[in-house]
Amino acid sequence: MKRLLIYLCAVSILASCIKLPDIDVSGESQEAKAALLAQFSSANIKNWDSRLGYVVVNFTLDVENDTPANCVAWYDRNGKWYLTESSMKYQELPAAVTAAFEGGDFKDCNIEEVYCLDAPEFTEYAMLITGKIYGYAQRGFLYYKENGTLHISIVNPRSDYTYGDYLLAPICKKGDGSNTDSTPLEN
Repeated sequence: MKRLLIYLCAVSILASCIKLPDIDVSGESQEAKAALLAQFSSANIKNWDSRLGYVVVNFTLDVENDTPANCVAWYDRNGKWYLTESSMKYQELPAAVTAAFEGGDFKDCNIEEVYCLDAPEFTEYAMLITGKIYGYAQRGFLYYKENGTLHISIVNPRSDYTYGDYLLAPICKKGDGSNTDSTPLEN
């Protein structure tokens, strides 16, 4: 036991002497801010964050009838844009998406939020729903493609889950067609 204590002390002393590289983990980068303002010149920035290796900015945009749209944009530290989540009303969804929802397994659920998810390669629509989902879940996310296909459903997600977590997770990159099934994922 005494040897273990001496060993741990030695490791602690050595570890304290090692200089770790400085890594910028703050959300805001000047490049991302410039890209945001170039893309959304009227953005009212609320806050910056860092998530899954991306720079994430929460902001609002003034839209019709002076109702602000809540938005979240995802950039890399160099200012390359990956995704924008924009709040919208259910009535603004494409007809194919509303028809799919209203004719699907989740039609009796309550719709809490609706978002348009714009990315360079695709546009999807996401809904936060509550109610009885798959017989037991109380909360879930639905992702629909523009043509109304239910792309994926996620039931009982983590409390800090965002729409971009699924779309931008490193293992779920778009383009290869490998993540197009509608199998429910549970967290």
